[in-house]
Amino acid sequence: MNSDSLLVPTITKSERVIGHIKHQSEDFIVCEKIDENHILDPRIETYNLPGKKGLFLHFVLIKNNIDTSVALDWISNLWKVERNDLSIAGTKDKRAFTAQRVSLWGVKRRYEEGNLKEITLPKIKTKSFCFRIKDIRLGDLWGNAFDITIRRIPTEATIIQSSLETKIREINDFGYLLNSFGQQRFGKIRPITHLVGEKLLLGEVREALKIYVGKSYGTESQEALDARKLYWETENPQDVLKIIPDQMHIEKKILKYLQKHKNYERVFLSLPLQFQKLFIHAYQAYIFNKYLKIRYNEYSKNLCEPLFGEKIIDNVSYAPLIGNKTELTGQSKEIYSKILENEEVSLHDFNRSLAVKLGSRGSYRALGMKAHNLLINDIAEDELNPGKFKVNLSFELRKGSYATEVLKEILSQG
Repeated sequence: MNSDSLLVPTITKSERVIGHIKHQSEDFIVCEKIDENHILDPRIETYNLPGKKGLFLHFVLIKNNIDTSVALDWISNLWKVERNDLSIAGTKDKRAFTAQRVSLWGVKRRYEEGNLKEITLPKIKTKSFCFRIKDIRLGDLWGNAFDITIRRIPTEATIIQSSLETKIREINDFGYLLNSFGQQRFGKIRPITHLVGEKLLLGEVREALKIYVGKSYGTESQEALDARKLYWETENPQDVLKIIPDQMHIEKKILKYLQKHKNYERVFLSLPLQFQKLFIHAYQAYIFNKYLKIRYNEYSKNLCEPLFGEKIIDNVSYAPLIGNKTELTGQSKEIYSKILENEEVSLHDFNRSLAVKLGSRGSYRALGMKAHNLLINDIAEDELNPGKFKVNLSFELRKGSYATEVLKEILSQG
């Protein structure tokens, strides 16, 4: 499947700026915004975390160019705590410099005895320990604030300024951009999370693990490609473990479990809970993106006026994010019925026992998103790319919305 088919096209018409993001991780800064008064910026030293005193450890995780799940694995190993006891409000981009809250249960005595130290490593740091009455749950945030540098822009500063001002006016005039799930929801290097999710939804756990470990894309290292190819052809964990690169942490964990157990569902359920839920949620996101494209192109471009079967919240239309508790009606049902028929799945598949365990309830998701406080902060010569220019932008998004979906309206990566 072409990864472009996972995404929703742009809707603004003015010319986009040619440039590149994430030249280095510090060019993509993500600050978790807990509420109107608390923003966690990875560039500052101390934080005041909200909440009443209690038994859950809360701390700030600063990470740089590392996947959220890998960072949490490191913390689990270094502190010798259960991985599932670490909770976050949401994942952050891998190739980025990010700050977010994490909660952990059952370590207050260790902390009081001085046996729980802050972690300071090149890729991760833990800061601002405090104890609060509640743990952190998925979605416990207002959203995220972004500070992004676009590099390797070939045009002059005055032209960049004019183009960006035109684009920002157009975005503001639209009011809402399409609130699609971004590429990172499906995997940037290997867009396979929704493929794994589809197999889990159908109860085909062996096939799901085979795709996760064995399906390769040419953008990976040769060592990774060789390991994936060997597993795809043989499904022999012992042989693959001899050649698999160290950085493939989750794959190694799966292969080691497979050496001991041939119960594929048991192997899958031994993985961290938040990681397990990633895949069916990715498949739900894939289906939602298809819904959004059809709805916008064939039914109505008005994101503030619901179709029959959608609902209105805070002046924007919300559509079902399909799951085992979803009840479809009207035009919404009509669109989803076409999609599910083409995908050869049904609503009943979301009621399979494994799908229910993995949190496939479904919900509603806004069809439109606003880029709050979208600003041009600076345009200057690009010190990393002589003869080119760079621009620094900032904006805020509500939880569940993707910065890359704003940037694709602004940026053409030529």
